[in-house]
Amino acid sequence: MKYIEQLQEKLSNAQKDYQPMKKNIETKVVKWLWANFCIYALEPFYFEEVRLHKGRIHKKEPSKKEYQYQYGLDVNNEIIIERQFTGLEEQFYETFYIRENNKIERYKYDYYYEKKIITVSLFIYENSILISSYRVFKDGWEIFTYLYENGKLSSKLMQCIYQKKEETDRFFSYSYDKIGLLQSIREGEYVLYNKPDKKITYTKLTELVSEKLFVLLRQTISNYKIDEKLYCIFFYYFHEDILPPFIGFGTQSKREEWQNEKGDEAKWKIWSPADYSHSYKIQLDEETQNLFNLYNQETSLSNKENSTIKMLVECCKKLKESIHEFDLNRTDDFVIIASDYEQGDLKKNFKLINPEIFDKFQNKLV
Repeated sequence: MKYIEQLQEKLSNAQKDYQPMKKNIETKVVKWLWANFCIYALEPFYFEEVRLHKGRIHKKEPSKKEYQYQYGLDVNNEIIIERQFTGLEEQFYETFYIRENNKIERYKYDYYYEKKIITVSLFIYENSILISSYRVFKDGWEIFTYLYENGKLSSKLMQCIYQKKEETDRFFSYSYDKIGLLQSIREGEYVLYNKPDKKITYTKLTELVSEKLFVLLRQTISNYKIDEKLYCIFFYYFHEDILPPFIGFGTQSKREEWQNEKGDEAKWKIWSPADYSHSYKIQLDEETQNLFNLYNQETSLSNKENSTIKMLVECCKKLKESIHEFDLNRTDDFVIIASDYEQGDLKKNFKLINPEIFDKFQNKLV
């Protein structure tokens, strides 16, 4: 536990250490790279486990930096800074890597201007092989222990405390095919990653998911009874796993409350599903969960996130056409919308779903 205690102390000091740490590490950068998504992780098989596709490096600095990644490399061509840009102008998450013999410290800061610390991590190596890692945050910590067979990662043990409560240990296993490539990652019986089945095309998979998603969204809206008057139904998603989306129901009573309290600034609440009094996490049966897991994995690995968002937008347009079939108490300006959790896609998707009223709403959106 000594590493956890040391990291907790570093976490408590990280806020005041931000500026000197930033200044010191930036002086060591000899080259900057830009990418359209994350290209680097210290955790073994990180991209496969969380079903994300590695980003592509840009040939030059992009003119539009929203949702782009910037990397600073040192003289050893190793990444020591990562900046993850948000949909808000010139605001980005910032991660610093401090590299020493047989260990790497990682500090991740929030994107707000005050740069609050999110996590502090430590990675321990023996003969260049990761044997353990530690991560601390405000209300807890995580410890990972890595085991190897024949030079390949075979298992990972995760121990953690969240909100000061000790959680059950988690055990992950890794298997490989006959030529030594990763075949699967499992946690017990649950499959986190499986090498894609090439017998089904991505186009066919998209068709299956689109049909299932539309039926699921209809059922959820029908089953979730709300007597209050609604000004919107908001399907929101996270870029890591877009499907299934969450559903937020914007009530007129809350909109009026925010307008009275905040005036023109109320739009930041009106289009923030995190602040809605009614929201719902779509429940999936095992078959649908497996289908969506496979689709999310293939979408991420193929870097086709825009295709998934387009599919969700098309589902919203179909729901809009059949909205009269639902027993909803709606305002005169009721809309169906879809966006990411940070509202970065809000205006673009709003215009696609509701083109006939976009001009009316344009200045009211974030």
